[in-house]
Amino acid sequence: MTVPTGWKLVFAALVAAVCISLQPAGHVAAIDSPAQPGSPIATAALKYLGSYQGQCWGFAKKVVAEATGRRIGFDYRQGFFEAGAVEVSIKDAHAGDVIQYADDAFTAPWADYPGLHTAIILQRSEAGMSVIDSNSFWDGVVRIRTGYDPVEQARIKGLSFHIYRFPGGDGASPVDAAGGPNPTVAFTSGVHGTVVTPGDCLNLRESASRSAAVIYCLPDGAQVTVSQEDVVQADDRTWVHIDTAWGTGWVAADYLAINSADEPSTES
Repeated sequence: MTVPTGWKLVFAALVAAVCISLQPAGHVAAIDSPAQPGSPIATAALKYLGSYQGQCWGFAKKVVAEATGRRIGFDYRQGFFEAGAVEVSIKDAHAGDVIQYADDAFTAPWADYPGLHTAIILQRSEAGMSVIDSNSFWDGVVRIRTGYDPVEQARIKGLSFHIYRFPGGDGASPVDAAGGPNPTVAFTSGVHGTVVTPGDCLNLRESASRSAAVIYCLPDGAQVTVSQEDVVQADDRTWVHIDTAWGTGWVAADYLAINSADEPSTES
C-alpha cells in the first residue's frame, strides 16, 4: 500500500518528536567544541569524541588514568577518593572535573539503576556548562553536550550528584594546586615527607606563591624534610618550606605525605 506523502511527513514528525523526548537533557555540541585550556583530563577525553567507548563509567576511568595516572576504584563514590580526588562545589567546578550521579545509599560496584551516570566537564561559564560523556544516548558513543545543568539532571532522576577533582587533572600541572590527596598535618620542622603526585611532579618555588619562580619540579616519591615550623596561606593554598636534594623552597602542602615514623602518636 502506498502511503500518501502528507502522512509520510506527519509520521516523520512524530518519530522525530519521540526521539527528542527520549534524549537526555543538554544539547549535542559541534564536534569541534573546545575544552577550556590547561585541562589534561578534558583534553584526553576529547580525543575520543565520536568514537565508541561503551559505558560512561569505564570511559571516565580510562580518561582519568590516561591523563593523570590515577586509577578510580570500583565504588561510585569511594572509588574517587581512592584515586586521590577531592569533592568540589558546583560553583567551583571547572574543566577536567568529573560529575558522578548516584544514589548515595547505593554506590557499590554492582549498582545499576536509571540515572547512574558519569560525565567530564569541558567548560563552565555564566552561560552554562558543557560536558563530554559516553553512552548518553545509550549507544556507547562519546559526545559533547552543552547547556548542561547537573542540578536539574539529578532532580529528574531523583539522585544526588558529586563533582570530583583529581590532582594534575584540572590544569594545575606541574602540580601546586590545593585539594590534593594528603591533608596538611604535622608539618613540624625536621619531619620527613614524601611527594605524592603520581604521573606528575611538584613545583618547588622560591616563595609561597604560584607566581614565584620554580626552582625544580620534584618527582613523585621524592623524599623531603620540612625546614620551617610555620606554614603560609597564599593563593588559596597552604604552603610549606622544605629542604630537598634539589634545593630549598616552598611547595603546596596538599601534595606532601608525612612519613609514618614522624607522625604524632594517637595512643593515650
